Amino acid sequence: MRNAVVLTKLLFLLLGIGRIQAMAATLYVAIQGSDSNPGSSVQPLRTVTRAYNLAKPGDTILVKPGVYTDYSRGWGLHLGKSGSASSPIVLRAQPRGGAVLDGRNAADRNVGIYIDGNYNVVDGFEIRNGTKAGITIWGNGNQILHCNIHHNGNPASTSTEGKDGIYSNEGTSGNVYIANRIYHNGRPGSNLDHGLYLCGQYELVLNNVLVANSACGLQIAGYSTVSNLKVYNNVMAFNGTDGIILWQSLNGIEIRNNIFYKNGHYAIGSYDAHGTGIIVDRNLSFGNGYRDFNFTDGGSDYSHYLGSTIPLDPRFVNAAATGFDPHLATGSPAIKAALNLASIFTTDKAGTARPLSGAWDLGVYVY
Repeated sequence: MRNAVVLTKLLFLLLGIGRIQAMAATLYVAIQGSDSNPGSSVQPLRTVTRAYNLAKPGDTILVKPGVYTDYSRGWGLHLGKSGSASSPIVLRAQPRGGAVLDGRNAADRNVGIYIDGNYNVVDGFEIRNGTKAGITIWGNGNQILHCNIHHNGNPASTSTEGKDGIYSNEGTSGNVYIANRIYHNGRPGSNLDHGLYLCGQYELVLNNVLVANSACGLQIAGYSTVSNLKVYNNVMAFNGTDGIILWQSLNGIEIRNNIFYKNGHYAIGSYDAHGTGIIVDRNLSFGNGYRDFNFTDGGSDYSHYLGSTIPLDPRFVNAAATGFDPHLATGSPAIKAALNLASIFTTDKAGTARPLSGAWDLGVYVY
């Protein structure tokens, strides 16, 4: 009898493991595929849309090299499903940078990717020519990783609606943006269009390069209070106005270990910004059109802590706007000048390990 009980328990355990394994699948997408295929590696699907419609929490969609233009009219590539914190839905370019999501500036397309689901991961894509923006996020716990997001929101218009590389709505929480290159987004000359336009809570911005966006590299927009936003080890260069602008209601914003280089106005500007707990520390600011920081414009009166700032040329490998390369050259004052944040993250933009102890390098790359 005891053996029968043990065997019964073992059977239930094995069945349970089988169900767990069955829950997580990998779907493949390729230019030469067909949406009537099952989505296996040898019989891939043709569109990202079809793969996403089939995906369940915990599944991974691997997208092979090529240019993909599928979208839902009035949306873009619509990610409306939800995974969970432990089982997100993952869309991954294979290899990184090989798959291009091209909006072609289609008149009936809203943005490149429209996310109103929770716990989706977008990893390694080139995202370009979204009519109104690259990515807009209306859900929670989503991750944008290792993407090149460029030339979105470029078509001329008189709309006062911003056209950004990435936008997060004020009702969102827990979205993260890591190791992306975000550049040339927005209408030429517009002061409304930014690389990142973030309005949510508990967001994380680290190891990103934000270059030559029409207005700011990052706008922090507190329609409802932006709280607990961390901005670490980014490079913001050649943006039309500020590297970062702080606006409206803010609480608990940390801006550390960043490099601000030759932005049109300030490294960090403010307008009508109010709140508490703003920390600006261990940053390098050089060559910005106005001065380094402005904490008072437009009636701004938030309490803040300003720590150390390096006012020296960071000495990038290529400091020109064309071909900009933010790797640090020999003798850069950014080397070993940053706070160690190993309790939060441990690698640079390329995945190179940052030291677990001792000073870090400023910006996105380990020297």
